[in-house]
Amino acid sequence: MTTRENEYNKYLEKIVDNLDISRTMRDKAISSYKAVGNWLGGIDDTSVKISPQGSFYLGTVIKPVSDKDEYDIDLVCLLENRQESTEYDIKNLVGDRIKEHGTYKKMLDDKEGKRCWTLHYDEFHMDVLPSVPKYNFYLEPHLTTIRLTDKVSPNNYAPKYGDPYSYHKWFEERMQTMFLDMRGVFAEQNQVEISEVPLYEIKTPLQRAIQLLKRHRDIMYQNESSKNKANAPISIIITTLAAHAYDNETNIYGALQGILKKMANFIERRGDEYWVQNPVMHEENFAEKWNVDANKQTQFMRWLEQAKKDILDTPFNEYGIHKLSSSLEHSFGSNIVKKSVADLGNETKMARDNGSLYISGLTGGLTTTVDKATKKVGGHTFFGT
Repeated sequence: MTTRENEYNKYLEKIVDNLDISRTMRDKAISSYKAVGNWLGGIDDTSVKISPQGSFYLGTVIKPVSDKDEYDIDLVCLLENRQESTEYDIKNLVGDRIKEHGTYKKMLDDKEGKRCWTLHYDEFHMDVLPSVPKYNFYLEPHLTTIRLTDKVSPNNYAPKYGDPYSYHKWFEERMQTMFLDMRGVFAEQNQVEISEVPLYEIKTPLQRAIQLLKRHRDIMYQNESSKNKANAPISIIITTLAAHAYDNETNIYGALQGILKKMANFIERRGDEYWVQNPVMHEENFAEKWNVDANKQTQFMRWLEQAKKDILDTPFNEYGIHKLSSSLEHSFGSNIVKKSVADLGNETKMARDNGSLYISGLTGGLTTTVDKATKKVGGHTFFGT
């Protein structure tokens, strides 16, 4: 990395730090879904397995743009011995059990979701996905496909299939080199076994790049027309294409360069149809709706080109922290960027003054944490000076 790229990378690092869910919030979400799981475990004659999925599971969750919005925590409720149940029974066994709990009944969304039951907490909502094993039994890591439900009309449900466990493993494999390196450092610093470090505790450049890309999308579409907003790129497509394009770059800026330049290469054309294939269930097309509403594909490509401009091009035409900050505010939001710039300035000055500023050998960013991969730095490091 050039000096200028390294400087830009450290601003991206601080922005994504402030976008990420706090440890307090993460711990609250974990304890909440464990409590829900314990309650759902009381469904009569049913073995229940509860596990997270989605952005919380992958470590790519971000704060909502507005304080009025909520975090989204996705939870799979697997009824392990109910393979023969109808979709109606699968959905309502879980819903009825939730309604038996006085507190959860009050937290339950008034409107039943197409696939989930939604519980509203103070700062987040939890989508509980009822499901059963697709095959005779569920066995990690081999037989992990699940059958879920899709509400077509009142009391009418269609079967759908998913495999969040295998997607999580695939995602982890896409960043395996950086993940293993950073997991080892985390385990050493926290004196725990490497195998005990969950994915969401590690923030690789891929995870952080996805967080920034999702934030850029949210900011870009927050003031768009309702039609365009409804067709904004969905997170599963951004996440899948980014993971395909990632080549274990060691810093956020390098990851974003590779991802934004290559992610469109993984969008397939099969005849007249666009395909973004589910990497663990090849019959599923994440871009299926693009072939029904062409504006969804148009909006994805529009967002991608804008992200290239805003994240890769424009910042390198700006000199001085004030101009860079204005550029970043346009991409990621005013409040979060102003806080990040102030935080970074204060931390860098303090660390430099007391001689504790280092370059991370893993990410290329600046850090105050010392390990075998860091190198001490001197001099001042303000962007554009």
